[in-house]
Amino acid sequence: MADEKDKKKEAEKKGDKDEAPQAAAPAPASKKKMFLIGGGVVALLLVIGVPVMIFSMKPKASEENAELAANAAHDAGPGMVAEGSHDEEELADGEEAVGAFFPFENFIVNLSGGRYVRAQVQVEFNGKDVPKRFYARLVPVRDSIISMLSSRASDDLLTDKGKDALRNDIKDMINDLLKKEEVKKVYFTQFFIQ
Repeated sequence: MADEKDKKKEAEKKGDKDEAPQAAAPAPASKKKMFLIGGGVVALLLVIGVPVMIFSMKPKASEENAELAANAAHDAGPGMVAEGSHDEEELADGEEAVGAFFPFENFIVNLSGGRYVRAQVQVEFNGKDVPKRFYARLVPVRDSIISMLSSRASDDLLTDKGKDALRNDIKDMINDLLKKEEVKKVYFTQFFIQ
C-alpha cells in the first residue's frame, strides 16, 4: 500500500507539472487574441476614419468650383457640347470657322399633299457656343418648324430648290425669334418623304 501511495504522489507531482504548462499556455494565447482584435479595431478606424476626415476637411473653394461647373453644364443644355469649341485649328484661305451645332429631335410631319416627311434638322450657330436664349425658345422654334413642314407639298420638298427654300425659312425664323443673326446654316441630316 505504501507503494501505491508513493505512486499516487509521484503521479500527482507529474500531473501538477504537466498541468502547470497547460494553464500557462492559454494566457499567452488570450493576449495574442486581444492584440489581434485591438489591431483590427485600430485598422478599421483608420480605413474608415481617414477618408471621412479628408472629405469633411475639403476647402470650400472646391464646392464653389463644382457649383460653377454644374451651372455651366446646365447652361450648355441637355447633353450638348459645342463641336470644335476647344480646337484652335488654323483656317485655310476663304475657309470659315465651324460654329456650334444644335441637333433637333426627328420631325415626322404630315405634308399638305397627304404624304409625310421624316427630317432631322441641325442648326449651326455663328459662335462656338449655342446662345443661352435659344434654349428658352426651343418650343416655339420646334413648333414653327413643324408648321413650315406641314404647309409644304411633297413635290416642293423633293427638289433641291424646295429644300434650300425650307432651310432659308428655318434659318430666318430662328433668327427672328432670337432677334439677332445667330444661325449661320441649317442642315438636314435625314430627309425622307413617303
